[in-house]
Amino acid sequence: MYEKILKPVFFLFDPERMHHFFNRVGRVLQSNGLTRWIVRAICRPVKDPALETSIAGIKLIHPLGVGAGFDKEGRIIPILKEVGFSHVEAGTVTGRANPGNPRPRLWRLPEDNALIVNYGLVSGGADAARQRFAKESEEWPIPAGMSVAKANLPDLAGEDGLEDLLMAFQKLQLYGDYVTVNVSCPNVGDSCQYCEDADVYRYLLRRLDELKSFKPVFFKLSPELGEARMLEILRDSEPYAWVRGFVLTNLMHGRDGLKSPKLNESMRGGASGPGLREKADRVLAFMAYHGRPRFEFIGMGGINSVDDVYRKIKLGASVVQVVTGLIYHGPLWPSRLMRQLSVKLKEDGYSSIAQAIGADVIDTINN
Repeated sequence: MYEKILKPVFFLFDPERMHHFFNRVGRVLQSNGLTRWIVRAICRPVKDPALETSIAGIKLIHPLGVGAGFDKEGRIIPILKEVGFSHVEAGTVTGRANPGNPRPRLWRLPEDNALIVNYGLVSGGADAARQRFAKESEEWPIPAGMSVAKANLPDLAGEDGLEDLLMAFQKLQLYGDYVTVNVSCPNVGDSCQYCEDADVYRYLLRRLDELKSFKPVFFKLSPELGEARMLEILRDSEPYAWVRGFVLTNLMHGRDGLKSPKLNESMRGGASGPGLREKADRVLAFMAYHGRPRFEFIGMGGINSVDDVYRKIKLGASVVQVVTGLIYHGPLWPSRLMRQLSVKLKEDGYSSIAQAIGADVIDTINN
């Protein structure tokens, strides 16, 4: 019904306006017990012991969560639980308030089940988020991560940019079950990705260490890192016990694998879709091969089916996160994926997700 009837209607409207519309609808639906029950009855969240997993000691009913960028301000976590997700990563939140890039800044490529995203880290800022989370976080029914980054402002670069990120981290770590530090946003005006510069990344590690983080920390990396740089990141991160792992990966700069006739040069920003799947899987397999068991991994990028979910798990992801797939496939999709994943585990003789995590890493690297 969603894909055949509702989605064609929704896709007639501006994608950013529709995103805001669905967030408003989500807040209404989660506002009382009856509407939450109706959503839960329709979406039928999956609870199967074979799907239970954990990340950084955080227990989850299954591995599928919502990645940063869908619930930018952490306003609809309760309804996302009723839709069938096991966890949500809220944000990304920046230190200073940040209006983002000029519109239009979000495009759909239906032929590729892809998006071009150029929001530029739209955020109300860490102070506003902290005030809201202080009131709401105790009522979140599923684990939530906090995604933080530096604000995308013309006068904020270099060390000042790092200070902005650190401010967001310090103010918000209290409210998340874990914190993701976004060091790879492809949509910022200065094109600065902290994960690409070894000296900047090491400095960021030292500064975060000074803050005495008491929450597990993950770093969100680019899908376009070379192998030598990935090994450096693993080596530099290893001494810091609070670094629990990596979110792999962010959106890509390139347009690899995208065939939509709507694609044009005016669509600036990061891309999801087929090319991202291949790049993200390559990074995940390499990082898992060289980084497990010291580090844990959250798989993200190019997830469009249960095969994509299962592949990321077997490449080393303890959990996976989606954004684009939810937009294209609708609210019944998460539970459908988890039911299908349960079947695949049984077909392969696994009694739990834990047995499948990383099962294909060695073969993938060797090939």
